[in-house]
Amino acid sequence: MPRYASIRFFLFLQLFMAVQPCHRVVTYAAGGGGWQLLQNNIGIAALHMQLLNNDRVVIYDRTDFGLSNISLPDGKCRNDSSELVVKHDCTAHSVEYDVLAKKIRPLMVQTNVWCSSGAVFPDGRLIQTGGFRDGDRKVRTFFPCNDAKCDWVETGDALEEKRWYSTNHILPDGRQIIIGGRGQFNYEFYPKTSAPNVYNLRFLVETNDRGIENNLYPFVFLNYDGNLFIFANNRAVLFNYKEDKVLKTYPAIPGGDPRCYPSTGSAVLLPLKNLRVATIEAEVLVCGGAPKGSFYQADKKHKFVKALDTCGRIKINDPNPQWVMEAMPTARVMGDMTLLPNGNVLIVNGAGAGTAGWENGRNPVLNPVLYWPDGATGSRFQSLNPSTIPRMYHSSAILLRDGRVLVGGSNPHIGYNFTGVLFPTELRLEAFSPPYLGKQFNYLRPTIVSSSASQGKFIGYKQKLSVRFKVTGKLVADSVSVTIVAPSFTTHSFSMSHRLLVLGNKKVT
Repeated sequence: MPRYASIRFFLFLQLFMAVQPCHRVVTYAAGGGGWQLLQNNIGIAALHMQLLNNDRVVIYDRTDFGLSNISLPDGKCRNDSSELVVKHDCTAHSVEYDVLAKKIRPLMVQTNVWCSSGAVFPDGRLIQTGGFRDGDRKVRTFFPCNDAKCDWVETGDALEEKRWYSTNHILPDGRQIIIGGRGQFNYEFYPKTSAPNVYNLRFLVETNDRGIENNLYPFVFLNYDGNLFIFANNRAVLFNYKEDKVLKTYPAIPGGDPRCYPSTGSAVLLPLKNLRVATIEAEVLVCGGAPKGSFYQADKKHKFVKALDTCGRIKINDPNPQWVMEAMPTARVMGDMTLLPNGNVLIVNGAGAGTAGWENGRNPVLNPVLYWPDGATGSRFQSLNPSTIPRMYHSSAILLRDGRVLVGGSNPHIGYNFTGVLFPTELRLEAFSPPYLGKQFNYLRPTIVSSSASQGKFIGYKQKLSVRFKVTGKLVADSVSVTIVAPSFTTHSFSMSHRLLVLGNKKVT
């Protein structure tokens, strides 16, 4: 029997979300997952995506490409004299996708959100920061609502520094930390306080490859102790942002090849378990990327070096942490890594050669890969059924609350280009159903009836969470656990603020 059949029970709740019915997946291929085309044309390339607490996904692209393929409603237009392509633009560069209704609604952004970052506040607001040119110091807020009135609200120059290719992470006190970006070897917080606005981070200077960078969109994870694991280029530190101090320097990943933009790999913090022990084991998994020199070879000489096929895994709280290397079934650059509700990791999208950047990728990797963190060494990967759509530079993927993974984007061109190119601009939106959604596992899959997080209620830190559910298969009470997943802000192959907790049970009736 496949490994996923032995999993007795997992509940999937998105952090800060009420439990709602989810619509049925209509296509599925047994054993290796299934693909479903959701929208043939959403009007924009899905460069950035975030799931909100009303089962709607905010998607956006850059604003300075010219016209998109979807119009703004009610005669709205965007006027920007600083734009180089279209100064009077009546098309949308952001949309909202209603997962349950399967509908697209155009949204309006005023300034350029290209290669920006963000996170969801505890109250459900999406806070989006930075961008390009007139958008590089802007903060934009999107309040979830269930009508057609909510839209982006722009704050103005609310950031102290220009943030382009930065990484955000939600903090325990509800603030966001915003780290790095092009030409920015520092970090700041939002919202602002009376404390200094910007703090230097020498680690970003040390990991900067001159003329190439390789430390943009650094991989940032919140450790159980409140400190931050920050990975840039090919190495990492444990950072105390409260005291502005590096607590630990980790060894470089074996081989020394870069894993961050533009040599774009991906990373996840593996599920956190045994949450009551004094020191929680936390492991980070970094996969894929491009060998040293790949960006120069692709960008200047049009030679496309084979991507990396290795993953590095490290226990960040060990007294003497060391990387353990594993080989993926396929080399991959620009892949997206997503935590699944059963604790496994999905690796999807990307290319087999080249790097991130305009026209710099080749050999699309169509097969997703499943990674089993608890599997035996050497047998943790499983290749799954392929998509038919290449997802190259500027693709993204996020987890939905029904357990599917939403996949969109791909546009390696400066502008929307649909003909006469190797990889046309991609406006289709699809969903991948991992193997656990197969009909053969219906008897193992629970239906959530209610929970103490329903009807708009919130669960606070260390408070009790009660869940009522139905399941038709035989239940082993001691094996019941709940996984709770924080929805990610995903762009450029990194899922920001993404984490999964495995909650033990106190009593099963």
